Amino acid sequence: MPRAINWAWKALIVLACLAYQYAVHFSVSSAQATGPVHMVLLWLPLAGLAVWILVRSRNKVLWLVALLAAGAVVNWVEHQEQQGLAAISGISHAAAYLFLLWYFGRTLTRGREPLITRFARSIHGELQPAMELFMRKETITWCVFFAGQLIVSVLLLVFAPLSAWSLFINLLNLPLLAFMFVGLFGYRAIRYPDYPQASIWQAIQAFTKDLPFSNSAELR
Repeated sequence: MPRAINWAWKALIVLACLAYQYAVHFSVSSAQATGPVHMVLLWLPLAGLAVWILVRSRNKVLWLVALLAAGAVVNWVEHQEQQGLAAISGISHAAAYLFLLWYFGRTLTRGREPLITRFARSIHGELQPAMELFMRKETITWCVFFAGQLIVSVLLLVFAPLSAWSLFINLLNLPLLAFMFVGLFGYRAIRYPDYPQASIWQAIQAFTKDLPFSNSAELR
């Protein structure tokens, strides 16, 4: 029963995130993007980040000052252009993929172990040379995907309607990420059928445990 409750709780979190992104896209695309629902969507991410900082951060004052500064910028954009929610969406999307690009890309430098190789080694132990090369290429592929997300977002923001840009960063963001993850997982299973495959859940756990702000780490 506890395991079922744990899975149900995680499923609810995922559904809540999807519902939020759908609501944000509708509000950004709507010509009448005002009212209490709009304001809740606007400030909910910053409120959630504030709670996270208060619970996890040691240097609370510095992080809260930065958060207040971000809130002031969003408030100014909202009052000047009525685009505060679009700003929140764009900043969140860009910050997430810039972080992931840096986090994966830095492990490709000379003398460092590629991130996917490290994940695989933590699950399976020693790796064959062919698998080490494949894992390096997979790490590069992820970096290309993250860079592609950022480039497409900028191009849509500059040349396409705001609704198209919002569709990409809000509604297509998680599906594209899931498609990329499952696609690489399936390709690896076909390309190396004799190699022991970690489950998707094991791969997700390896990634989340490695993050600097995972449950075993604290914001500094």
